[in-house]
Amino acid sequence: MEIELDNQLRLGRGDFGSVFSGTFQGRKVAIRRIELIDASDNEVEALKQLDHPNIIKLFRVERNNDFKFIALELCEASLDKIFLLPNHPKKYKGPKLPSHFEVFLQLASGLEYIHSKKLIHGDIKPEHVLISVDSTSQDIKVTVKWAGFGLSRTVDEREMYTMDSGGKGTRHWYAPELLLKLLFGSSDTMQQITGTVKSDMFALGLVFAYLLLDGKHIYGSNEIEIINNILGGKKVNMNKIEQSHYAYGLVTEMLKNKPEDRISSLNIVERLKAIRVEVTILNYRKRNGNVYTL
Repeated sequence: MEIELDNQLRLGRGDFGSVFSGTFQGRKVAIRRIELIDASDNEVEALKQLDHPNIIKLFRVERNNDFKFIALELCEASLDKIFLLPNHPKKYKGPKLPSHFEVFLQLASGLEYIHSKKLIHGDIKPEHVLISVDSTSQDIKVTVKWAGFGLSRTVDEREMYTMDSGGKGTRHWYAPELLLKLLFGSSDTMQQITGTVKSDMFALGLVFAYLLLDGKHIYGSNEIEIINNILGGKKVNMNKIEQSHYAYGLVTEMLKNKPEDRISSLNIVERLKAIRVEVTILNYRKRNGNVYTL
């Protein structure tokens, strides 16, 4: 095997196996180890089609009699690690992230690229937003990247897809239409739980709000409350985001209850770029030295 795994250094564990530190061709990588009985080709097939600065890179896939090993770009931490208590051993303590605006634009750009390839991510949550730190140049560059493509799917001409009947994933990051089918669907509908790219958009809105709210979920403080509020359309923490904030309207449009009413990933990218242009013009015209920031 060309992939060398350090089984004493586990970075994380999830629905799709454990992640270890390791090397591939002398490069430090993250290695996802999955038991063959649980292995799916979804993640690998999706990442083979994707090449974008805000999506983790796939380097190599190998297997033995028991496991599949996937060598991926190594990142410092996931977004949720930012909000751990200072003394927590997994707390992110690396270089400061870009502004919220830049993080939002990077995430939206990465997701728009995924959607342009006729794919959905299918499992958007803070744990699947990774922080990459590049210190090879004079200036340290911090970037956020999408990971966790185990539930990724190809969409049809209507931009719809079928989920696994097992409903893997973290339910309090699901869109209401998926929750309804998972929680209240019949045995027949459980075999054909469908979503659209707009299901991704709801989850993206949750991640945006999570960052704006310093690690709090916009629909509540525990899983049962959050699920009930998502189904009931009660954004209980929305009042903690200033209505004048540029992202308030974006989050509102992503969290529409009906999928067809939600803004698209392309629209989010266009809106953020337009906001950047507006701020640049304001700063250019400002004569008293004050500068607007994002």
